Amino acid sequence: MQRIFIGLTLGQDPHTVGIHKAGKIAKMGGIDYKILPPAMSDQEKIRVLMEENPEFIGLSYRLSADKALLELERFMLLLEASPLLADKSRKICFAGLYPTLDAIRELKLDQTYGLYLMGSNKDVRVKTEETMDFFGVQAESEREMIIARIVKEAEPEKIQLLDLLAQEVIENDAYLLEKPLEKPSEAALIHFPKRIEESAIPLIRTHFGIPDETIEPTIQGIEKLALEGAVDEVSLGSSDLSQRYFGNEEAFLRHKNDGGVPYKNKEDLEKLYLASRRGNFPSVKPYSHVFQLKEFVDVCLDTGMLIGAHQAVSLFWFSQLDGRGPLSVRDAIYEHIDTVKYLATKGIPVEMNDPNQWSSRFIHDTLFVVDYALIAAVMFNNGVEDMIFQHQFNKPAETGDYADLAKMAAAKELIESIRPAGNTANTFMEARAGIEHFSTDLEVAKYQLARTTLLQMIFDPSVIHLVSYCEASHVATADDVIESSKIVRKAGSVFKQHEADLKGYLEHDVVAQRKAFLVEEAKIVLKEIAKLSTHYFDSMTEREWFTCLSDPEALIGAMERKIMTAPGITLPQYANPDMLTKAGEYGFIDCYNDWNDDTPMREKERLKKLSRNLQNI
Repeated sequence: MQRIFIGLTLGQDPHTVGIHKAGKIAKMGGIDYKILPPAMSDQEKIRVLMEENPEFIGLSYRLSADKALLELERFMLLLEASPLLADKSRKICFAGLYPTLDAIRELKLDQTYGLYLMGSNKDVRVKTEETMDFFGVQAESEREMIIARIVKEAEPEKIQLLDLLAQEVIENDAYLLEKPLEKPSEAALIHFPKRIEESAIPLIRTHFGIPDETIEPTIQGIEKLALEGAVDEVSLGSSDLSQRYFGNEEAFLRHKNDGGVPYKNKEDLEKLYLASRRGNFPSVKPYSHVFQLKEFVDVCLDTGMLIGAHQAVSLFWFSQLDGRGPLSVRDAIYEHIDTVKYLATKGIPVEMNDPNQWSSRFIHDTLFVVDYALIAAVMFNNGVEDMIFQHQFNKPAETGDYADLAKMAAAKELIESIRPAGNTANTFMEARAGIEHFSTDLEVAKYQLARTTLLQMIFDPSVIHLVSYCEASHVATADDVIESSKIVRKAGSVFKQHEADLKGYLEHDVVAQRKAFLVEEAKIVLKEIAKLSTHYFDSMTEREWFTCLSDPEALIGAMERKIMTAPGITLPQYANPDMLTKAGEYGFIDCYNDWNDDTPMREKERLKKLSRNLQNI
């Protein structure tokens, strides 16, 4: 038996953040780890486990309890049929949401299979101790060292004024008195930027989709959101079934829905859209799906969807890279760029929702801001007139206030630094919180939603992507979204009263110095990626880089050479298990040579190492 931890998600669940964090603690305790790609079949996962013969196995499923039980029982039966369970010294952990753990205990599956259960406890010290218990880290000095490191990363220095104002937002539930959003003009109903222009506050959009066997609960929920004037745009929380099998109704009979609304055809989309035609008439958009994206755009427009809305398209992700789609990274890059160009011809505002996917894989801040330049280049080069950039705050959860301000400011500067001469495209900032930021204690989570909104408002965002306060605990209902929207709007009012003081933090020495550092480091990386393009020439100015940075072959090369990389990537071809990123002072996420290093690795050194590795292959 090897002293190694192998982590995997069940049912092709793409959420690997928790497993990666467990692996990080294992590494600190002297145990190697490996995370298996979510898209692997159960049989392939069993085969790897048989080959590796690990002492520790970690299973995870963070979606609904009924599907979690189904997937867990199915996988444990496969384990039982293998020799793996025969060795009683092998330890197996299952991590999931608390309702799932309660269901497992009720059925006594933990006793049947000897499972160590772990929930989404937000107390960093408690969660770290539970994880160390699983790995058998017993030496007190070692445990204290690991806890100290994890706690230091998890508790960066904060802006105290935000604490005080967040409390003011939720005090005495006064936010519940916020008035509904009003119906905009007819022109704004058909053009998202016009809706932004008319609104005195940032537009509010949210993912919404009730997991069910039918679309009816989501229809009822959209009707309620519209009548209550809760949001300006409903982004359908499309089920995995819808993203993969839209139009193939037989597939919906073969597969069980888990997570999101399972619309299966054009008629379903029409019904969901019609539900929004009341109250403040929010626009509606679905996920862009995982293949045949252009064809789906046309279907949406025929139903009324995307009219007055925008569309989000990834660059690298929603592919085999994260297991969400069937396309290879190469094919996904080409199809996503082609879709961006097609959306531009239709006059639909485009958001390339790529950087937050990198954050889920613990990318360091330099490459996080590099990605903004890459998606900007793609949109500049493909004629997008209205460009929306999503900036996800508090992600990873170890990120600090000052770190967020610096990296978002750096991202905005880099976008403009590569704007082609004469280009007049509009850029809009969309701000949101990371789900893993929120507590499972709902009262604490309301405070956290207020606080992160105040932080986001420092940038005057055009749009706030509303993450409901309850989402660490359960899928948001219409009532949850309505209450969360009121918290956000109240936070906006409180921000206005303290705007000068809060915006002053953008000029804070820590923020200014970090921003300058990130811009300088990012430009080194961007030039290296640009040089992979056949369009590159040495006398190019930064404003001319966009043609190279949007070249699919350069982007593919950046992935293959691991210029663009992160330690949380699981697809073997692009995995970089030796890469170390961690949170330092103020919650800055940087790349390091060693756990004990206090000084981050600079990009010139990282790129030089990559070059040497390529020469040795």
